[in-house]
Amino acid sequence: MKLLNRSLLHLSLALLLVLAVWAVAFFFILREAVRESIDEGLDDQEEVITHRLKTDSTLLHVRDLGLYGFAIEPAEAKEKKRYVDTLLYVPSEGEVERVRLRTGTFRHQGQYHRIRVYTSTVEEDHLVRSMAIATMALYVVLLLTIVLVNNVVLQRLWKPFHAMLAQLKTFRLGTVHELPPVHTGTSEFRELHAAANGLVRRAADAYADQRAFTANAAHELQTPLAIAINKLELLAEQGGTEEERVNALGGVIATLERLTRLNRSLLLLARIENRQFPDEQEVSFAGIAREVLHEFADLAEHREVALQQEETGDLVRSMDPALARILVTNLVKNAIVHNRAGGSVTVRVEPGRFTVENTGDKRFDAGRIFTRFYKETTADGGTGLGLPIAKAIAELYGMKLEYHFRNAHLLQLAPK
Repeated sequence: MKLLNRSLLHLSLALLLVLAVWAVAFFFILREAVRESIDEGLDDQEEVITHRLKTDSTLLHVRDLGLYGFAIEPAEAKEKKRYVDTLLYVPSEGEVERVRLRTGTFRHQGQYHRIRVYTSTVEEDHLVRSMAIATMALYVVLLLTIVLVNNVVLQRLWKPFHAMLAQLKTFRLGTVHELPPVHTGTSEFRELHAAANGLVRRAADAYADQRAFTANAAHELQTPLAIAINKLELLAEQGGTEEERVNALGGVIATLERLTRLNRSLLLLARIENRQFPDEQEVSFAGIAREVLHEFADLAEHREVALQQEETGDLVRSMDPALARILVTNLVKNAIVHNRAGGSVTVRVEPGRFTVENTGDKRFDAGRIFTRFYKETTADGGTGLGLPIAKAIAELYGMKLEYHFRNAHLLQLAPK
């Protein structure tokens, strides 16, 4: 069932209940008002009769209620007046009619008399019945009018929504970057359109990134495979000395190891983006940095790069310890590899901030340094995924990783 029809159904049911209760209450209120009016008329009639007794005592002998409209008979004591609905044969009408009968007593010349006075309620019943029918008719017409008006109004109100729904149904990734504007004065629909546009833009950006990533990954995977196959073919065709064959096999192994590292990095990046690291605990970046610098001491010595750590506080985050170590490792390794002989790498740990500084001379492109497979040089044989993985880990745990160049390369990690 469509939302419009469902809303109208609920509205109609609610109106049905409310109007039904109102109609019943109105009927009983109207009937009670008519009865009160009849009772007041009977009281007035009884006062007129008792007033006439002062000049016409023969009224005390009237006994035929149906013929005269009242009857008087002796009573032993004072009685409380009563009003009842009953049936009475009326000679003037020649039939039994529904009447309203009043019974009470009055005192005349020291004697109590019972007096009964009636009036026909046929006209009043007809009036109440007519009013009830008119009320039911009004109820039906009002209900139909409300449903019709609401149907027209709601259709116009929901028109922008259906326009957005049609846009989303025809939307295809890679064709447009955002949805066409929808003119509406309803703030909720404007917010919905803005949110849908945001989703579409993010989906389009993700689609573009995925296409670029797929193309780059295919290229990066194809290159080492082609190199390995080429070397094996040359080895099979040319033969060569034992030393040449060993060198060729060593090159193939190195190429396949690079391919393995690339595959491992891609899998790690996919697991990070899919949030497949549920284990979280408090980790100290200062402690991790000391361990990582100790592990890279040999590599730094080989490249003639000095390592040092400065601590004025600590950056503590709740995250997966393995990912925290990968994050620090990638930042430190990048700083060592992209450095100069005789340079230095300084790791600064401050309250709420972690910075890796290296003395490399060449400024990197800040807009592309965190792009997957982007490499300033291929001399180190890297995969081009170290910094993208570090940035993905930082974003996974609500941190930002930024690059700056201030006479040295600065990679700064801090909470958002």
